[in-house]
Amino acid sequence: MTPTTELEYRDRFTRSLIHLFAEVCRISRYNPFECLFWVRTYFRQKRKAAIRRKAESVNLMVPPVLIFSATTRCNLHCKGCYASSREGFHGELSLPRIRTLFREASELGVGVMMITGGEPLMKPEILWEAGKRRDMIFPVFTNGMLLNKGSISFFKHHHHLIPILSVEGDRYRTDDRRGKGVYDRLIQNMEQLRKARQMYGLSLTITRENFDEVTHPVWLRSKYGLGCRLFIMVDYVPQTESDMDLCLTKEQKAKLPSRLALLRKSIPALFISLPGDEEKFGGCLAAGRGFAHISAAGNLEPCPFAPFSDMNLRERSLKEILGSPFMNRIRKSHHLLGEANGGCTLWENREWVQSHLQSTLAQPA
Repeated sequence: MTPTTELEYRDRFTRSLIHLFAEVCRISRYNPFECLFWVRTYFRQKRKAAIRRKAESVNLMVPPVLIFSATTRCNLHCKGCYASSREGFHGELSLPRIRTLFREASELGVGVMMITGGEPLMKPEILWEAGKRRDMIFPVFTNGMLLNKGSISFFKHHHHLIPILSVEGDRYRTDDRRGKGVYDRLIQNMEQLRKARQMYGLSLTITRENFDEVTHPVWLRSKYGLGCRLFIMVDYVPQTESDMDLCLTKEQKAKLPSRLALLRKSIPALFISLPGDEEKFGGCLAAGRGFAHISAAGNLEPCPFAPFSDMNLRERSLKEILGSPFMNRIRKSHHLLGEANGGCTLWENREWVQSHLQSTLAQPA
């Protein structure tokens, strides 16, 4: 059998991503106006893929997905928050630079830009700028506490911005990590989103402790009944070695694909697992193979859990930093990384990643 090439792996990921948009069209078929938007989005995403392929012909790797941590500020203090562990990274990109970033990403063929934090609703001006870029999709990851009639109306008028609410499971688990009363507020806001007929999703960080609950059809169907049509299931990534006992067991990881297959058959919603089956795409998708991360300070990083960078958007264009020597090194060596015990192989091999960064920085300019 002929070995799969790197180009074929990336094409496979692109096809998988576009297929997700076809699935959203199917899910939204009973809402004609919303369905029409997603049909148009499906074809826009195919055009984005063609732009990326053209860039690749001149040796520029443009990831289909960019993750942008828009701010480090947050109104909650959740246990184990990776954003709060980056307190040493001071300063955030200016609004004019963010406006330019969105334009550059659009022109280069980025199809999806995930807006995370901190809490992105603390900087609504960033969402206003994203609202102008209707040719990209912006999932907005929020703790949901700042949602109100005004922000829900804004999302309603900008279909390409999709609120993604973070929840840990039941009231006890959510409040234990995020604070007393958070779960009840989330349920109230989910009901308001349902009444507004606003498409939204839930981000579920799956741990060893909540695995059975948040992958159970009864629990998920209850949230589907509250209007949720997108479930993003993220493997827990520890912040310290002492947190490793919250990572999924090998048995739980083995069960997850079959559970997801069952859920997709029984609940008419979109289920996305992160990092998912990366082996299908030739290994770790970070460093631009599938996605890359831009920190609030403007650093281009392999992923949110590997905060290492050799280039920053304050001094260079997005096109320039996507050609980062450090990112190229990580991409060319990704096959050396095995499956992670936690949710991120780069985090587990951070000394290896840092050694690549040091080698890059030691090279003459």
